[in-house]
Amino acid sequence: DVKDSQSGELTFVRGLGLFDATMLGIGAMIGAGIFVLTGIAAGEAGPASILAFALNGVVTLLTAFAYAELATAIPEAGGGYAYVRRAFPGAVGFTAGWMLWFAYTVACSLYALGFAGYFWEFFLKYLPTFTVSAFSVVGEHGAILFITLAVGVLFVRLNARGAGVTGKTENFLTLTKLGVLGIFIVFGLRRVFDAPDQAVESFSTFFPQGGGGVIVAMGLTFIAFEGYDLIATVAEEIREPEKNIPRATFISLGITMIMYLLILFVSLAAVAPPDGQPSWQFLGAFGETAIVRAAEGFMPAFGVAVIVFGGLLSTMSALNATVMASSRVAFSMGR
Repeated sequence: DVKDSQSGELTFVRGLGLFDATMLGIGAMIGAGIFVLTGIAAGEAGPASILAFALNGVVTLLTAFAYAELATAIPEAGGGYAYVRRAFPGAVGFTAGWMLWFAYTVACSLYALGFAGYFWEFFLKYLPTFTVSAFSVVGEHGAILFITLAVGVLFVRLNARGAGVTGKTENFLTLTKLGVLGIFIVFGLRRVFDAPDQAVESFSTFFPQGGGGVIVAMGLTFIAFEGYDLIATVAEEIREPEKNIPRATFISLGITMIMYLLILFVSLAAVAPPDGQPSWQFLGAFGETAIVRAAEGFMPAFGVAVIVFGGLLSTMSALNATVMASSRVAFSMGR
């Protein structure tokens, strides 16, 4: 999807619309992070973890304004690298490009590994015989490594086929993922409406860990808002960048913010721990698996399967978006 520009250098074809760019931002932001960070944030700040996420949204909005402005003024592939190179040509720009590319590459490996973990978690719960057989042949580490490499190769090949295929894949994965999270939220809200007194009790002590807990939770969960910068990285492929880049940036950030706050709210309000402990302590005790335990409490038997499936979709959409972004940084540096 590249062509020769009037200057003779290769440029990307602008084939992504507002919807494609928005799905790219949402897909990168709503990764496996919200599944992992919900319990951690609740354990550190209690019900005030909702406030921590809201404040993080305000803080990241300032950076989003900067990205939207710069990407509109310099709608080139490479995102942050393109801006640093303009301001600091030479060694600083060169170093910034390699650092950004390396960071995206490490993120890709993390998402691929996360997918493998959710993959075998799903099969271990619902097809234990197959999973045990696979582990006995290649070992648990070997099985995880195989799936990690397989999904990585799959999405590299998809990206090699062009932005059109990558964009359609991202749209499908992100919409399906939003649907899965929507199911979790709907069942949680049903429980809240059925037992409003329990929900009120869950928030009766809003700052159980004090203001310091909110600050700690903000620091631990800020990474959940990383991802809209990928829209700037593919700015050279977005139609009408002056209009669509700012819109996609703020729409994706707004949708992500709403989803995060709703997921946190229902996790805290709909969970009724059997021993009478506060819901935030229950979620904090389970940490990275808290959202699965929450689903067990207020969703039917298929609830855990839905959440694990959501984790698979989240890691895939984040992997797809990040492979796309890393390739654009490498392309920009090569050019």
